[in-house]
Amino acid sequence: MEINSIDIFCEVIDNYGDVGVTYRLAREFKRIYPNKKLRFIINQTEELNLIKKSEDIETISYEDISIIDSFADLIIESFGCVIPKEYMDKALKNSKIIINLEYFSAEDWVDGFHLQESFLGGNLKKYFFIPGLSQKSGGILLDNDFLERNKKVKKNKEYYLKKFGISGKYDLIGSVFSYEKNFDYFIEELKKLDKKVLLLILSEKTQKNFIKYFDNNDNYDKIEIVKLPFFSYDKYEELLALCDFNLVRGEDSFVRALLLGKPFLWHIYPQEENTHIKKLESFLEKYCPNNKKLKESFINYNINKDDFSYFFKYFKEIEEHNKKYADYLIKNCNLMEKLINFIEKI
Repeated sequence: MEINSIDIFCEVIDNYGDVGVTYRLAREFKRIYPNKKLRFIINQTEELNLIKKSEDIETISYEDISIIDSFADLIIESFGCVIPKEYMDKALKNSKIIINLEYFSAEDWVDGFHLQESFLGGNLKKYFFIPGLSQKSGGILLDNDFLERNKKVKKNKEYYLKKFGISGKYDLIGSVFSYEKNFDYFIEELKKLDKKVLLLILSEKTQKNFIKYFDNNDNYDKIEIVKLPFFSYDKYEELLALCDFNLVRGEDSFVRALLLGKPFLWHIYPQEENTHIKKLESFLEKYCPNNKKLKESFINYNINKDDFSYFFKYFKEIEEHNKKYADYLIKNCNLMEKLINFIEKI
């Protein structure tokens, strides 16, 4: 199918994750299709303005939907967002295809449900596109900017250390980005390592978890704890690539950490009835099916029964495993390649 215009819809609810993924998707479309008309349509622009690097994507607020006098061939409906009725009424007659971009899932049902069609009536076709970790799923967002940025940081580590104001020598540098939790066991395990460690603490919510450690920083001997300001996504990715390990939260940061091939732990978004733990277990079955101890490290991190002894004792082994897994994902699970191939072959 020939596509000459693209509208990407995003609805910000309570965090930067959804807008981060869709903005990253928009930039990839712009890179691949530089001459096609692309619009990013969002219900509120504050979060987008904080994370984007420039006016590189035409942005329209839901409030200004009435000024749109043309309709895109391709519509991206991200994460079940509600597209304004006045737009959809006309899109049903004028647009060609709508992609319902779902949340990431490593569960087995994804392979059978991915690319299923939802019948809308009229000429407009709608398909579910589900990111995942198998070759039959929608894959994960391997944006070119991120991959190139990772290479630059690896080649110029000293430059990026200075860029972030990091001086001195450290045995380990780690970032922490989390929901609410207690980090006492984490700090105690770092003490046992008897190594010089720099911890970079991101986001207000995470920093609240570390208030008592900030107040007593001199008591931690070889552990230095620093809180960082809010970063754009590009700069945050540089930081992840610079660190030796990353504790991340949510979906977008999790995928970045996964692709870096470095040791990490994922604080998955908490849900009722432990639904998030089931999702986490599905991921672990694909990521490290035969490593019971590594699985337990992830599970315990999410149920506040933290035990970091395996994570740091087998740090190098985990790093080697993660490098191989990242290579697999890069070769087999490129979401943009899968999405473009699907659209162009319809």
